[in-house]
Amino acid sequence: MKSYSKIKSKVLIALIVGTFSAHAQAAVPAKIRFLKGTGSQIGGMAGGGFTLTGMRLSQDKKKKVERVVMDIGDKNGQAIRGLPGYFHVELKNNPQRLIVNMAQMPHSNVDAQRIANIFQKSMAVKKTALALDPIDSTLILSLDLKPNTKVRVMQVAGKKQTSRVVLDLISQ
Repeated sequence: MKSYSKIKSKVLIALIVGTFSAHAQAAVPAKIRFLKGTGSQIGGMAGGGFTLTGMRLSQDKKKKVERVVMDIGDKNGQAIRGLPGYFHVELKNNPQRLIVNMAQMPHSNVDAQRIANIFQKSMAVKKTALALDPIDSTLILSLDLKPNTKVRVMQVAGKKQTSRVVLDLISQ
């Protein structure tokens, strides 16, 4: 059994770390990396609530690359400066599926039908689904990918425009 003073010092350290983390607004740096097969990437920061304000897809058929840009606004849908809200992107295998979880995002200006239309002529995406979880205010975007698709995840801090989460889908 651990002594009371050791437990007390661990709790004190946890409180100090938690205090500094709260002052840093829980910012999570996202390094740019490729996800292939299986893997995950996190980024963004915690805040008072966020909205998916827009989404668009661009293609470079010669390079077999598609870029998905998700615009992130505040809880009222207004542009935000700085990092987007906290997100977790996971690439699953068998079947190959990309799951994008966006925390503290109870609203979306883009509905499931609009997302299906955006990806209708996609080189990399076979099927889409969108869910808003009202219990924990999470937006969940699911993209069923064609086999051997690599994914690059990036976050773009808002400066002149709103913040963004960018996904590059690279077909093989």
